[in-house]
Amino acid sequence: MSWLLSPPVKDNKLSWLMEEGSLTERLKKEFDDVKVEVVYEGAYLLDKSFYMREVFLKSNDSPKVFARTLVKKEDLQEVWSSLKNLGDQSLATILFNSPEIKKISVFYKELFLDDSIFAHINALSPIHQKSLWARRSSWEKQGTYLELLEIFL
Repeated sequence: MSWLLSPPVKDNKLSWLMEEGSLTERLKKEFDDVKVEVVYEGAYLLDKSFYMREVFLKSNDSPKVFARTLVKKEDLQEVWSSLKNLGDQSLATILFNSPEIKKISVFYKELFLDDSIFAHINALSPIHQKSLWARRSSWEKQGTYLELLEIFL
């Protein structure tokens, strides 16, 4: 299945997928004890010219969202340098607090057991579902781009 402009889902799933604001803030409104757990920060193994950050957004130690951020390493030095200092803070602290940053696209996809990212997440934290919904968005700041993949667990 290819990436879609809108997800063919209904009910609460659609509401989460179409959320325009910070997922971290929405999780905090709906769940207690929301934390960001950093899984990996460093070179993207498939293309070392990119920096990658992977996190789980958790409530009561239960993963709710997996997020992967990709940015070119050269852009990480200046325009997106604040990424390096996030620690256990949400990416939303950067994306939603700067008028310079604009979301330029968003796509949706249902992931299945044979998708490599599904297998990756399952290896990090076992998933007891046959499919997961993901959204991929691109963000622009000063002519440079950040790619964000969010997978709803």
